[in-house]
Amino acid sequence: MTTTRRRLLAGLPAFGLVSAQAEDAKPLENILFGSCLDTHDHPMLDRTLTLPCDLFIFMGDNVYADKGGIPMMQEKYALLENSRFFRGLKDKPILATWDDHDFGLNDGGSEYPQKKEAQVEFWNWLDEPADSPRRKQEGVYHTQSFGPAGKRVQVILLDTRYFRSPLKKVPKEKAMLGGTSVPTDDESTTILGVAQWVWLEKVLQEPAELRIVVSSVQFAPEAHGGECWANFPHEQKRLVSMLKGQKALVLSGDRHWCEFSKNGVFDFTSSSMTQKHPRGTPTSNKHRVVPKTYHLPNVGLLNIDWATQAISTKIFGEAPEAQLELRVPIGDLVV
Repeated sequence: MTTTRRRLLAGLPAFGLVSAQAEDAKPLENILFGSCLDTHDHPMLDRTLTLPCDLFIFMGDNVYADKGGIPMMQEKYALLENSRFFRGLKDKPILATWDDHDFGLNDGGSEYPQKKEAQVEFWNWLDEPADSPRRKQEGVYHTQSFGPAGKRVQVILLDTRYFRSPLKKVPKEKAMLGGTSVPTDDESTTILGVAQWVWLEKVLQEPAELRIVVSSVQFAPEAHGGECWANFPHEQKRLVSMLKGQKALVLSGDRHWCEFSKNGVFDFTSSSMTQKHPRGTPTSNKHRVVPKTYHLPNVGLLNIDWATQAISTKIFGEAPEAQLELRVPIGDLVV
């Protein structure tokens, strides 16, 4: 069964296409979100298939194909599509964005010479129709809305790679614990690029009772040496400003550990689905709202309780119990 066919069976258009939702459409309640799959045969992936799921979000590093060019990318996507995990999602809706390893260049951005070719392979993996507007635009950003009026959820998937300016780096002897990347004071640099910012401002005007912004890299934590929005503080402030007054949250991946943060907006990080964080300790983060972090293979579950008007975010590993958990009234998500 093709990916497109599974979308249609789920009552959605082919992947990524926005459509008006019927008033009697089922509200979205359980959203699984994960990142960083360096293998597609792992107990955590089997565990993920046992969790409740109305929607699965791939947040990037869905394949690791940054060392073998487009042929390796094609091979890795084929392995993922034919994996027990991907087939096990059955007719569940799937949304996705990419990060550096499936974009094609480690820590890469706008300078990557094969980004257009990589975008073709990304949409091929997801069976995006040949005539889809997604295939004509530069970058894989897109949005999808779910549910009836009063319970509408808008999922906004950002592209933090295609347009991103080069990172500002320091010598290794001046590096922070997480790496050599540091915040820039050059406000001509960008994460999203002009066209994506214009698009984002427009889609945020669409009606929704809850907005979920998916970013492949962390949004809320302070600069830590690795890749994050804090490396471009003017872009970070711009997103918070654009979300002002909205009931919104961010889902992110990349770090190979999990943590819950808030810096203007809640940021729930789930990573990695198949890898153990080798160091086992996180970088500092003054914006962390739950003291505990989690460093073994994991997946995130966001539950929307429309009756009590609250969201609960949990991180699950292979064990039955949740490893991290936070409940927030939807009203408290206002940025």
